Amino acid sequence: MNTAVVIPFQKPQVNDQEVKGMYSDRFKNGYVMSSRLYRSEVRPFLSDAARNVYAELEDCINGHLKETDHVSHRQLQGGKSKGANKLGSATVNSGIKELIWFGVITVVEENKKIGNKYQINEISLSHYFEEFSASLIKALRFSNESTSVSEALSKVKQSASISDAENPSSASVSEATIDILLDSLELKKESPPVDNFNSEIFDSSVEYHHDDQKKYSFRELANVYTIKNDFIKQAQKIKSDLTDDDSISELKNFAQWTTTREATTAQGWMNYWIYRIQKLNEKKSKPKAPKTKRLSDWQIKNLATELCSYSPFAGEFSNHGEQQKPFETRITANLRKPQYVEKYYKYLSELGYAFEMGEFV
Repeated sequence: MNTAVVIPFQKPQVNDQEVKGMYSDRFKNGYVMSSRLYRSEVRPFLSDAARNVYAELEDCINGHLKETDHVSHRQLQGGKSKGANKLGSATVNSGIKELIWFGVITVVEENKKIGNKYQINEISLSHYFEEFSASLIKALRFSNESTSVSEALSKVKQSASISDAENPSSASVSEATIDILLDSLELKKESPPVDNFNSEIFDSSVEYHHDDQKKYSFRELANVYTIKNDFIKQAQKIKSDLTDDDSISELKNFAQWTTTREATTAQGWMNYWIYRIQKLNEKKSKPKAPKTKRLSDWQIKNLATELCSYSPFAGEFSNHGEQQKPFETRITANLRKPQYVEKYYKYLSELGYAFEMGEFV
């Protein structure tokens, strides 16, 4: 009877590079989860918008066992399943901007057609918030004067060093220095340079919760102030023949338009609304043209090119894997069809164009 021979197998060697790889272990195990570093030293310091965008990026990149990938604006909005929550366009833009500023993600390659190529970085933010106050870092981020948190805080340190040289008894980055910097940022934000004299040009200016400098989406503003009554009342002051029903209809259209805009102050939304109602007055006063002139093929082609290069439009209407030239050709043909012009009209307006339907067909 033969005796079985035990064959020894050596444990496979794992090189150092593989051990150090940010995703190697998780890729081997067949699943990906947020890194411990992100969960403990990055996520607590991010806004809800940035957290939500990060989660979508993680699904699109790490979830497919990649370290970088192209992700479109539409993908970052999420909401693939019917009835699922979907991030607003302004929320996505705000989240991406914040993540880039903090260095949590990097845009490896820009691509309007299929979406930018992103990379998720393994970093910590806790040391910034240990050294500086959260209010200072937030103020620096909203000031738009620096491209990254490290650059912004480096400027703060330089400013503090100058202050310390003039006053050696103070600390390197004293609370007084931080307060001065915060005050200067708030001053720049709230007090742009204007003529310092009373002028009649401001007599008819409308102020709407001017002291509230917090930025809201229009939906958020509706939960804070009585915008329905306030906006309708202001509209009817400008356009006296506007009925309540017409005002409500116009306000609904305005609310839809706001979904593509960045958050702003209560005064900012009121300014947009006043401008819109003033435009209604202008439309009424303009004499009707005797006949609508049809756009030429060359004009249609140029409009199609602009639309296809506009990221929100491309994200909504481009087909998966479709090249730019065929995309433009398809949109050019569609711009002669009324049902498509109605779909595209919102994006044409965002690009600054105002046409009548008869100019296309």
